[in-house]
Amino acid sequence: MNSFPSRVDLGPRLARAVQRRRGRGFTLIELMVTIAVVGIMIALAAPSMVKMVAANRVQSEASSFVGDLMLARAEAIKRGQGVSLCPSTDGASCISPLANTWNVGWITFPDATQCGTPPSTPTVLRKRAGFVGGDTFVAAPSVTCLGFNREGLAVNLGTAAVYFTLHTPDNAATATRCVLVNLGGRVTTQTTKTDTSCT
Repeated sequence: MNSFPSRVDLGPRLARAVQRRRGRGFTLIELMVTIAVVGIMIALAAPSMVKMVAANRVQSEASSFVGDLMLARAEAIKRGQGVSLCPSTDGASCISPLANTWNVGWITFPDATQCGTPPSTPTVLRKRAGFVGGDTFVAAPSVTCLGFNREGLAVNLGTAAVYFTLHTPDNAATATRCVLVNLGGRVTTQTTKTDTSCT
C-alpha cells in the first residue's frame, strides 16, 4: 500500500502554510532593505529628473516667445501697421527705462512708432508673465524692443540677426534655448547642439 499522502491530504496543509506566511507580513529587515533599494534608485534618478524638468520649462518659455513673435508678425501684416514686443513687468506697459531683460515678461501691442517711443498705455494684444525658477532671457546684440512692420520684416534689430538666449540658473548647456530672429522676420528655435552661436 502506498504510504505517501494523497493530493487531498496535501491541499489543506499547503493552504495553512501559505496562510501562515501571508499573516506574517514583512519582517523589519525585509522592509529596511526595500526602503534602502528605493532610496538608492531615487538618488540616482533625481539629478536626471531635475535636468529634464529644467529643459522642459525652458522649451516651454522659448515656445511662448516664438508664438508671440509669430502673432506680432501676423498682426502687423493684417493691420498694415507695425506691431511690437517689449519687456513688461505689469502686463500693461513697457518697463521704463527699456532694458534687455525679457525674462521679466513682455507685452505685444500695435506700435506705429516701430519701437521708437512705445506708447505709455498701449493696446495690449497679448501679455506674458515673468519666468519662474530664476531663468534669464536676454538678446545678443542687445534688444529692448522688437517690432515687425506691415511687410512682416523685423525692425529694431540693427544690421544682423539676433539671438534671444534662455538660460537656467545653473547655465546648463543641455537646457539652453535660443530664439533666432533675422531681419526678414524669420523666427527659429536653436539649441547648443544645432547652433554653435547659441551659448
